[in-house]
Amino acid sequence: MLEKILTMLVKKAYPEREMNVEKIGKRFFIHVHDTIGCNDYLLDGKYSYDEVVALNKLTGGYTCGFGFCKEIGPVAFIGVCNPHFCTTSGYFEYNVHEYGTSKDEREYYFTVYSDEDAKKVCNYTVYGFFGLEAVATKAPISKMLYIYDSRYKCKKTDGRNKDKKIIEMDLKLSGTYSFYEARLLATGTTKDKKCFSGGEHPIQFAVVDDNKYVGIINLWEHEDDFQFRDVWEYGCDEPELQKIRFLSKEEAKKIDNFSLYVYVCPYSLKTKKYPIEKRDRTFDRRFKFQLSDGTDYRLV
Repeated sequence: MLEKILTMLVKKAYPEREMNVEKIGKRFFIHVHDTIGCNDYLLDGKYSYDEVVALNKLTGGYTCGFGFCKEIGPVAFIGVCNPHFCTTSGYFEYNVHEYGTSKDEREYYFTVYSDEDAKKVCNYTVYGFFGLEAVATKAPISKMLYIYDSRYKCKKTDGRNKDKKIIEMDLKLSGTYSFYEARLLATGTTKDKKCFSGGEHPIQFAVVDDNKYVGIINLWEHEDDFQFRDVWEYGCDEPELQKIRFLSKEEAKKIDNFSLYVYVCPYSLKTKKYPIEKRDRTFDRRFKFQLSDGTDYRLV
């Protein structure tokens, strides 16, 4: 009975959506039945029907679909494993969650074209699911999901290139912080933590070149034989590598002027929480990901 009541309330709140509430175990979950499309990557430019079909073949034989969105215009989806998600009308998340940005789950409505109408269109905006690297050899990528981005992958604990021996900073925060202020900002508490979730991130404390105290947010591992590189801003020369020595908790507690950096941009970047002073050059919209040989910087 409670499931039916909650389903009625959800439908009243969102009359245009196809939703229901289901109890699983002791918890209630909202199921959305009119979500379609994909947004793992977005191509740069516009494409004809035949060009979309050709690009879809590069994804490994998955399904493509064509339709219209009033906010965007003609839209095509490629590399979709379940045909239902690209051959029916529904709502789709149009924002690609790029590295260094927060997830945006806003949606637009997609009205599917008939085959006859789809073939008449020559200016499709193309979103993809599978086949990113293959498609990138034939069409420039405007945006890609952060998990495919080499800037993210090379900084994961299990994927960092340890032969490089460099800890490169993504962001620098404004101001200085004491040990406890820095811990509270990064982890949500001044106490020791081993597990983190949501907006909580590990933090390591160190001294750079024996005269600059730094706290590095979102860094798990720390080794003294690595070198430190400050944020490389757009339009600036590459910062010189500096010596770094990590501090014990006892040493760090005595310091009250830590400069805070972010090593890996968090899944959800809240600028109100993190007052940013400097960003890596690749986060600047003027930075060109397409290299001179046609490869994409984010896939190297």
